Order: sequence, then C-alpha cells, then structure tokens
Amino acid sequence: MKKYQIIYADPPWEYRNKRTGCSMRSGASGKYPTMRLEDILALPICDIANKDSVLFLWATVPLLPEALSVVEAWGFGYKTLVVWRKIMSLGMGFWFRGQCELCLVGIKGKVKPFRLQRANFIQAKALNHSEKPKEMRQLIEDTGLLPRIELFARQNVEGWDCWGNEVESDIDLMELV
Repeated sequence: MKKYQIIYADPPWEYRNKRTGCSMRSGASGKYPTMRLEDILALPICDIANKDSVLFLWATVPLLPEALSVVEAWGFGYKTLVVWRKIMSLGMGFWFRGQCELCLVGIKGKVKPFRLQRANFIQAKALNHSEKPKEMRQLIEDTGLLPRIELFARQNVEGWDCWGNEVESDIDLMELV
C-alpha cells in the first residue's frame, strides 16, 4: 500500500442535532451521505500514512472535540490549525452564525515545521455546500511534501491521489478495514 506524507481530509460529519434548520435532512445530510463519528474514527488511515506525515483535517466549529479525537485516532498529534473565514451572507448555526471553518493540522513522526511565513487564516468566498477554498490546497502544496492524498474527494486534482464516493479513487481504503 502506498504511503502518503500529506493526508487532506474533509469527512462527511454527521450532526446529532434534534433539528438542523427545518428538518433532520437539512444541512449536510440533505446534500450527501454523512458518516457517524465511530465510522470516521475506524478508518485505517495509519495504514496509508507515511511514518513522517502531516494531516490536514477539516472540522466545523460545533464538532471541534470530535475532530480532535479523529486526529488522535488516526495516529497524529495536533499541532495547529488554519481558519477559513467564509465571505458570505449569514451562515448557519444555532448559537452564532457560523462563518468560519477550521482545518486542523496534525503530524505523525518527525516532520520539520513548514515555516511558510503565511497567516493561519484564509479569507475566501463560500462556494458550493462543503466545497473548500482553492487557497487551502495551494497552502498544502506549498509545503512541498509528497505524495499527497485527498480523502472524501469530490474531484480528481493533478498531483494528488484521491479517495471518495464521488471520484474514481486511487486506493481502496475500505479493503483495509
């Protein structure tokens, strides 16, 4: 099995709210199949991660504790995060209107700090539901680490392997389960 120095993931988080918007089928679960936390935690990411590798994991603010548990379960130690401030009208949410999304950065093994001299935030227009800003992929590519894989990918991108139910995947992650 190929080993990756960069693992970029945007899990289809399941929310356990009594109600998200107008019904239980609004939000993410109304757009695509979501996954229970237990199923995300159980993915065999350790099997595809290089001994020295970096994880970039998207997390929504309400699910930050769950995302941190995924970082750990997948064999990484949390280091920092990048905030995406979405340029949009209102945003969704119960406590506040969520206009930020977090990309947690974790490392496994010995990885030198990037020292990219970049801010830990991106301000970019909100795109289609759950679509991430191209600036984040560019930031990851600027680390120079190879090979790279995107998990839960929605498109094939040159220079990246991918795995997901919306693309022709380069690996069969489920055969490792």
